[in-house]
Amino acid sequence: MGPKHPAPAGPAGAQPPRGLGGELLSLIGSFARHVQALGALAGEESREAAALFLRLAIMLAAALFFAAFGYIIILIFVAFLAATVFNISWIWILLALAVLHLLVAFVCANHVRTHWRTPLFAATRGEIARDIEALGAKPHP
Repeated sequence: MGPKHPAPAGPAGAQPPRGLGGELLSLIGSFARHVQALGALAGEESREAAALFLRLAIMLAAALFFAAFGYIIILIFVAFLAATVFNISWIWILLALAVLHLLVAFVCANHVRTHWRTPLFAATRGEIARDIEALGAKPHP
């Protein structure tokens, strides 16, 4: 028997070759760790986005509340101004403004009611129906 030659020294911590199975397991493990890290990042970003949208929703609700409050105050001001200018009781002017607003609300609600059943995405539904019909048709010999 001849003398045994030691294996060449590799970098510190180098592992001997593991074969195809070991490399595939290492690849799958690395991929799983990558997907787990992406999931953790997506979870953190979704929490941040939810907090941001919650703050924005609260601010939008506050803006709508104060805008409605300001609108009511402006209507009362207009009623008192018109009562002063035209020498009419302010209560009748407020009644006229209320009737006007109810009329506008009725017109808007009627518009929504008439257009509520308007079919959406008619072209897309037609294309899908043609595709389903073509898939269901028997091939021509």
